Amino acid sequence: MFLSLALYALVDHHLMLFLFSVVIESHRNLYPVILLAPAVLVFNKSGKVKAILHIALSFVVLSIAMFRLNYALMGDKSWNFIDGTLGFIFFYRDLQPNIGLFWYFFTEMFEHFRTMFLITFQMNATVLYLVPLSLKLRKEPILLATILIGLMSIFRAYPCVGDVSFYLALLPLWKRSWKFMVHNFIVFCFFVVSLCMLPALWHLWIYSGSANANFYFGATLAFSTGQIFLVTDLLFAYVKREFCLFNGQKIIVQGKEAKIVLG
Repeated sequence: MFLSLALYALVDHHLMLFLFSVVIESHRNLYPVILLAPAVLVFNKSGKVKAILHIALSFVVLSIAMFRLNYALMGDKSWNFIDGTLGFIFFYRDLQPNIGLFWYFFTEMFEHFRTMFLITFQMNATVLYLVPLSLKLRKEPILLATILIGLMSIFRAYPCVGDVSFYLALLPLWKRSWKFMVHNFIVFCFFVVSLCMLPALWHLWIYSGSANANFYFGATLAFSTGQIFLVTDLLFAYVKREFCLFNGQKIIVQGKEAKIVLG
């Protein structure tokens, strides 16, 4: 609900509603803090550093106020809730299998490598793609928000099917780019096959004992691969559409007319 409110605030240019929604959502699951990047593009059309500092400072003040409110609501007047929420997500203490990528790696990993991989995985879910995507999609902040929500749903610590369905519901916003997408059938096959295999392999592993963790992780890896194909295909479709709008679908290559073939 708060992610939906944040997107609505971006579209309707309500800064305080956006910040309030993102603060609550980031206190709940950490990763939506990266949505500040599209907010800067929406609410800072002039490109002034002062406006960026205003957005960042407002976010920090609201976050501190939310932490203080949670502290007041705790019966024992303790700050332990921070470690029990954001700390639990960042340090990935629960190794129970899910549809994400964290659990298998951290189950099989040697303990002395854990810190390095923990930082690497959390960077992959947050800041790794933030700067290049923000530069490329600076004219389309809502598309940037859609891509970031998709990436955080794929690479977050404890993903669920609801996270995937949320960003899938945003895809009709970009219907104008669909005809430029070339991996629709591949993505559809990945989704159908992996979603059918996941419950079957879970039953074979947990209840029947005739399979092991590698079987289930293979299905989750295929599911994540299909999502990565989908997000990157949407991004490339946007780039190809922008190229066609600027150059047309017929271009001259070495003095000969060539037509851009759509997927």
